Amino acid sequence: MKKIAIAPFFLILAGCMSPTSPVQEYASETSISLRYSAYDSVPTLTSEARDMAVRHCAQYGKHANYQGGNAANALTTEEIHRFACESKKTDDSAVIAGQSQRPGYIFIQ
Repeated sequence: MKKIAIAPFFLILAGCMSPTSPVQEYASETSISLRYSAYDSVPTLTSEARDMAVRHCAQYGKHANYQGGNAANALTTEEIHRFACESKKTDDSAVIAGQSQRPGYIFIQ
């Protein structure tokens, strides 16, 4: 019975968590990395992070092409997302779709 009472609490708590604002971790004329917490099991690219990268690369007359994101470490909700500043715009959707695959099972040896 306790498990039933506790489960809704965690679902409500998880629903209340929203990504934090991105913070620039690294930036140059050729790339930018942004760090923020996103509270999900897969990397979460936010609109705010994408807009930040677009503005940064536009300063150099380039396009922000998404390179991917990953957890900062295994013990935190922080993620680091990387963009390349390039002269030609590429399709970011393949990178986003590839990293959004949720595992159907977890293999334990």
